[in-house]
Amino acid sequence: MRFSAGLTAAALSGLATAASQQQSADVYMFPSSSQASAETPSVPKEVARHILLQRTSRQRYGSDLRDIPSSIDAETVVDHLARFGKSPAPLFTHADKVDASQLVILLEGAASDQFSRLREQLGQHVAFTIPDPPSATANNHLMTLFQNMGVASSNHCELSSMINPFETDCWTGPSSVVKYDLRASPKTYDSLFDNLSRLEKFVTDGDLEVLLVLLPESSRSSNLNYWSAAAAGTGSGLHRRRATEMVLTDHEIPKSTLAADGKLPAGSSNAARRPRAAPKCFSTLDSCVKDTNSCSGHGECVNKYGTGNDTDDSHSCFVCACKRTVVKAPGGGETTGSKTVRWGGDMCQKEDVSVQFWLIAGFTIAIVGAVSFAISLLFSVGEEKLPGVIGAGVSRPK
Repeated sequence: MRFSAGLTAAALSGLATAASQQQSADVYMFPSSSQASAETPSVPKEVARHILLQRTSRQRYGSDLRDIPSSIDAETVVDHLARFGKSPAPLFTHADKVDASQLVILLEGAASDQFSRLREQLGQHVAFTIPDPPSATANNHLMTLFQNMGVASSNHCELSSMINPFETDCWTGPSSVVKYDLRASPKTYDSLFDNLSRLEKFVTDGDLEVLLVLLPESSRSSNLNYWSAAAAGTGSGLHRRRATEMVLTDHEIPKSTLAADGKLPAGSSNAARRPRAAPKCFSTLDSCVKDTNSCSGHGECVNKYGTGNDTDDSHSCFVCACKRTVVKAPGGGETTGSKTVRWGGDMCQKEDVSVQFWLIAGFTIAIVGAVSFAISLLFSVGEEKLPGVIGAGVSRPK
């Protein structure tokens, strides 16, 4: 009994050890990285996430490395991004040249024999490995992040159609990302080998660049539910940064939208905090007065194509007509100690300093011109030649 109990305990311990040692994920690049090394680099999941986003971003992707753990060297992170990210366009290139389409393929639930077969079939080294691949839940969050960035996600298309960048039914932009579950769809793995020659042709012709991520089955139930620790609880690091940033605006939030404690209600939109420019025309007088706060108190709303506040015109266009305001100094009389302020802008919210500007600019130009003319006049007088005989009327004594 003791012997069988010891065998059972040893077997359970072995299973627990095997479960704790999670298999790494393999990442392949097509075309392969030019900086080949003898040892396959190990890239943390946070850095791998930035690589995926950088390769598929439609615009220039600025990597915010605040979600990278402090234990990872910053120089190593930058080196991985430069090595495995999307290569920048050459400085001198033809205007009609189109960049290669970017494709990211996520294959979930790969078994150990599938890892070995893929390495043998491709005949190339793994670009890098991810030692801590997150769970399937994290992959779903990552796909949502791709969609929020405008990257096309075509999970309804088969792999044979996705590797063709000219397939209009599956490609709606310059980049695309797709995720397949090998346990639910085992034919996808065989389809990858059947279409390797087509994939290599598109890559060789410069029409396609592919990043293939092979995720092990052991990572499906991982405790890591996000690719980035900063994204936990918010869905993405972008949403978290937006929540912590303060939006500066010149417009005061209406008191009617504030709660009793002076904060915005939970269901209110952040649009009240964003500055909103006044339209060029208001259709009615009331809308002009309300939206411009009576032209900021520095003017009045008038019909641009009518007469004054006439509202009978079919082509009504109410705009702010700015006026002058007189600011009296403390202790000053009606005629002394006062200042006239001119206003401008769509809502008469800006002080018009054009008169002061032109006075200072004109005075400066006049002074510079006068000094330049005086200097040039002195140089012209100094360059005149003296007469040959200064004492022409004086004769020599005999």
